[in-house]
Amino acid sequence: MRLVYLRKTRKWIAFTTFLLLLSPSLEAEVSPIQQQTDAVITKLYQTLDNNPPTNMPNRLDAISSEFIGKVYLLGALGEGPDALYDQEPRYRMDAFDCDTYVTTVLALALAKNQQGFKQCLSKVRYKDGQVDFISRNHFMSLDWNPNNQQQNFIQDITESIKDGNHQAVAQIATALIDKPSWYEHFSNKNIRLNSADENEHTKRLAELKVAGSKLEKQNASIPYLPLTSLFDSQGHPNLFLFEQIPNGAIIEIVRPNWNLRELIGTNLNVSHLGFAFWKNGTLLFRQASSQYGKVVEVPLIDYLRETMKSPTIKGINVEVVVPQSPLDEQCINPKMISKSP
Repeated sequence: MRLVYLRKTRKWIAFTTFLLLLSPSLEAEVSPIQQQTDAVITKLYQTLDNNPPTNMPNRLDAISSEFIGKVYLLGALGEGPDALYDQEPRYRMDAFDCDTYVTTVLALALAKNQQGFKQCLSKVRYKDGQVDFISRNHFMSLDWNPNNQQQNFIQDITESIKDGNHQAVAQIATALIDKPSWYEHFSNKNIRLNSADENEHTKRLAELKVAGSKLEKQNASIPYLPLTSLFDSQGHPNLFLFEQIPNGAIIEIVRPNWNLRELIGTNLNVSHLGFAFWKNGTLLFRQASSQYGKVVEVPLIDYLRETMKSPTIKGINVEVVVPQSPLDEQCINPKMISKSP
């Protein structure tokens, strides 16, 4: 889920790193990362308790800023050392990709303490909090957004953003997410085990493909603000629209029905995400960036102006975090949206 760059070489690097994220082939460092991370989390919550942010956007700002400069690592998280298919750490604070950065920061912000964080991370990252590869929210428009909206952790406000005539400018992107085909495209490199036994990797890959073959193909839709509304033909920003993006919003880069079937087995709608924060009148995009190799913040307008050179990036989706204060240790929002029967 990566940036699009001016230069063709950088575009290719960003494109390939995004594909690798959906088909992980890079090995994260195997070490007692979670144990080291626990100390970082304890210190972080002590800092927040000593100087509590006044609201959730400020809490997101304070937490996410702690990780600026941290290393970019594709596929930074897995399900831990006991997992069947991906034994990378369940959580870490030393390295991120764009998905794990937003997920980790959101879980930290929703929780009051370390125990609550672990619960929130499970619920943000996995459907029904079930920690396993199959239940992981792999696809933003199909999994991550709807599952976190249903828990009332986030709310999509894209369609509430209107132009000067009070007309909504959002359009809808729709893609067929073909999970069976996506799983079928996996190789042994998708199986990340602490053991180097190639036979075990092969065995578990076969098991994972069988499990994936039983999943449904599903259409996923997501509203987005078109770049053609956010900018005029000369590339000048429509500040009236940008000023409606709230502090602390989650920004998702939308590529409607992005055709990647030959490469990863499915089409997509979303290729990147990060947070938007207002600083001294400038809307910044804070993100784990493959281009810079670390967590950075750049002006959102500048970032999006560059994406206009991409033939597939068409706009942005805007989500806001719903709870205005941390939740209990079970990470349950009392106003959780009921599932349809």
